[in-house]
Amino acid sequence: MSINSTLQVSRMESPSLTYLKELSKGNVVFERKIIKIMIDELVEENAFYEKAIQLKNYYWASEIVHKMKHKIAFFQMDLAFSVAEEHELSLLKESLNYDKDFQEIITKILNFLPECSE
Repeated sequence: MSINSTLQVSRMESPSLTYLKELSKGNVVFERKIIKIMIDELVEENAFYEKAIQLKNYYWASEIVHKMKHKIAFFQMDLAFSVAEEHELSLLKESLNYDKDFQEIITKILNFLPECSE
């Protein structure tokens, strides 16, 4: 699959709580704690990412993407994870080729999480 195909499919890919459900074994309190932690960390990391991009500190931005891509994997978004990996590498080359796609992925997760904590 080419990266363009991956980008198109990743826009349709949705976050999943399957892994969290397996970890929690039905413990709703645990699930809510993890979701709150994910929301807090993603919001903070996204703010740092935006700051790094604003400062054109692409190395710092790539480090942040590296952390965030593991959260993408947690939500079983395999294609989105691939986009994040490509973005991390392109940032090291001072390229923002995947920035828009990466932001769409993070926005999708951040919009999804509050719905899960209700």
